[in-house]
Amino acid sequence: MPSRKRAQGKARRMRAQAKAKTKKPAAVLATNRQPELSSVMQQIHICNHGLPCQMDIARFASALLDEFNAANICRGDNSIPRTVTALQAMREKEDYDEVWNDTSKTKLLVSYFLSLGTANVREGNIVSAGIAAHFACYFEEYIEDVLHGTQASVYCVKISELLALADAHTLISYLKHRIPCRCLDEIYKKVKSTKKMGLCFNTDCCHPDGLVERSSLLNCTRCRFANYCSRECQEADWPRHKKEECDGIAKEIW
Repeated sequence: MPSRKRAQGKARRMRAQAKAKTKKPAAVLATNRQPELSSVMQQIHICNHGLPCQMDIARFASALLDEFNAANICRGDNSIPRTVTALQAMREKEDYDEVWNDTSKTKLLVSYFLSLGTANVREGNIVSAGIAAHFACYFEEYIEDVLHGTQASVYCVKISELLALADAHTLISYLKHRIPCRCLDEIYKKVKSTKKMGLCFNTDCCHPDGLVERSSLLNCTRCRFANYCSRECQEADWPRHKKEECDGIAKEIW
């Protein structure tokens, strides 16, 4: 007949074994659920591409885009005059003086437009992406030229190319190298082999849609805005360009 202590020890071991068997399925179940939970969390996380949270920045950007769209109705499809009109209208609004004069605020505005442009690219809205990138580039140049004074003037060509949407390579590359995430990496791989194109500003240019490889373009050294595929095109367009764009851009936009 077994002793009392031996019987108690055997009972404890049996209880411990039973407890372990009960816990094992729960542990296995938790392990099986882990990939499912991870997948759900990945779906919940949505990248904002560096979008700043400040409401005053969002209001400024929204108001600027409204002015840009309104200028389209008033002044037609000539996009740089639309930009000039929109920027002048925003300058006249005293509520936004701090954004214009505070470097930190202006940098947040750049981040806002970069985020907006990236989201538009991923949604397939390339025209809106080009407009957002156009304004991001403008305020980058504005910071260096006006607020910091580290460059002689604003580089208008780069700004106009983004708005002209000459090629997807230029737009995607510009956004990809400035956002804090990698959300455009796969899209960039698809367009990086595309030649970078530029727009000849002569409306009677012989090239289809006025598009030529960017490396061959000539630039108006007075306004630093207009590009031409040849000296002949520049001379032919000079009367119109001087009156409608060159004089006004040199004095107004910057």
